[in-house]
Amino acid sequence: MSDEPFVRDPPIAEAFVAIIRLAEKLGVKSIKDLPGLWELAIDEHWKIRVNGHKEEIDAIPPFHCAVEFNGWPAGLFSPQGGVIAAGDCANERTFIEACERRTSAL
Repeated sequence: MSDEPFVRDPPIAEAFVAIIRLAEKLGVKSIKDLPGLWELAIDEHWKIRVNGHKEEIDAIPPFHCAVEFNGWPAGLFSPQGGVIAAGDCANERTFIEACERRTSAL
């Protein structure tokens, strides 16, 4: 087990950890108490919509994150994993890097 505060057994998906770190830096608290999804434009390319509720909202399953790249669907995942685009510009690595850049800029 790692000393990382968000790494668990089984491990949390790296992309989800990047979102958690960004949300924490933004001061986001208790998305389960929001009336709907938590939405954020990470940069000019990436946008996320996170469902912290026990029920599906806007076709996003409970405790999942939907990702868009340049306005197009690019992924759907939970802390346990999921799918994300695998193109040259839009992929898991570039998504995580965008989250990390935004987090570092705060």
